[in-house]
Amino acid sequence: MSKHIGSTIALTLVALALESYCVPMRGENQPARAATQPKFEEVVRQAEAARNANQFAQAASLYRMAVRARPNWTEGWGYLASSLYQLNRFAEARDAYRQTTVLTPKNAASWAFLGLCEYELSEYRQAFDHLFKAEQLRLGPDRDLTAQVKYHLAILWDTAGHFEEGLREMSWFPEQNLGSPEIIEAIGLSVLRRPWFPYEIPTEKHEMVVLAGAAGFAESSRQLDKAKALYEQLVTENPKERDIHYAYGRFLAKLNPDAALNEYEKEIEITPSHIPARIEAAFLCLKTGDLAKALTYAEEAAKLEPKNAAAHNLVGRSLSDMNRPADAIPELVTATRLAPRNSTFHLQLARAYQKMGEKSLAGKEMATFNDLEKEHAAAQPGTSGLPH
Repeated sequence: MSKHIGSTIALTLVALALESYCVPMRGENQPARAATQPKFEEVVRQAEAARNANQFAQAASLYRMAVRARPNWTEGWGYLASSLYQLNRFAEARDAYRQTTVLTPKNAASWAFLGLCEYELSEYRQAFDHLFKAEQLRLGPDRDLTAQVKYHLAILWDTAGHFEEGLREMSWFPEQNLGSPEIIEAIGLSVLRRPWFPYEIPTEKHEMVVLAGAAGFAESSRQLDKAKALYEQLVTENPKERDIHYAYGRFLAKLNPDAALNEYEKEIEITPSHIPARIEAAFLCLKTGDLAKALTYAEEAAKLEPKNAAAHNLVGRSLSDMNRPADAIPELVTATRLAPRNSTFHLQLARAYQKMGEKSLAGKEMATFNDLEKEHAAAQPGTSGLPH
């Protein structure tokens, strides 16, 4: 296994990994030409024997001969790919898994292993696309493969700067009571919003990352008292470190809004350009009815990052709640333009149009909201649009 895959969660990917996923091709058992059939069957027999004996180099060589003879033999490509994966010959395994995705395009495991090979080869853009596709196709009851996919997706989300998505992937592990050191590290990177691969964690920051990961793990597993104590320790030991107060504020938001807002304000003092802290503070003020303060935080966030859809949405919502729908609508329109698939943004714009008496425009936005909600529900039962 490479340095990118945690030793504890690096799962035993035996040569039979794809056996339960492979789908026989129609017509595969049709008789081949008499002259070639015995040779093919003998090669397959030898390949199976080598694979069962964990002689993966020999198995790979034989399976390669077999798929050359029968290019549409799905199981053969799967066994070839898994044998090469066992040998850490990731480029060759990638190419073989790519062929399995052609032959079985709705096979989640094929896409998952393709993505894992690409991750090992530092082909991160392709790895993300294929791991994400595997997750969307649903991996079923294979918990080991699900763990591999979610772990690597979380790292790729984080290194791309999408920390909430990374943390969402990692929240699966506490639910499964899986808490290896590598998992705790990965959760810590998401909590602290660090776009690092695990091997890039500076030595002097490792203890902080692990503590943040332990706090995030306890939070996701609903051990709130333990999580609070760990977050307090994190803040006490790292009072001037960026994102620490923000992380604690996020934890406190549902438990103690005033304390959460105080943490967001501390974060803004330490990191004046911190946009997420302003957005969360604005959302919190909006919920508690402090509209003037919500508007201030939201406007600051929108000024710092003009293309931040959530910031414009919060500006618009604050203005709308102040009974200033005419001022709110341009901001809400901007939010829907920047994030057209966020159903919540369309809902807020519909409400502003309703206040202005624009029934036709309000109806159009409500129709978009309803369509998006149906799509979200079909794709991921129990979820809707993005937060805020």
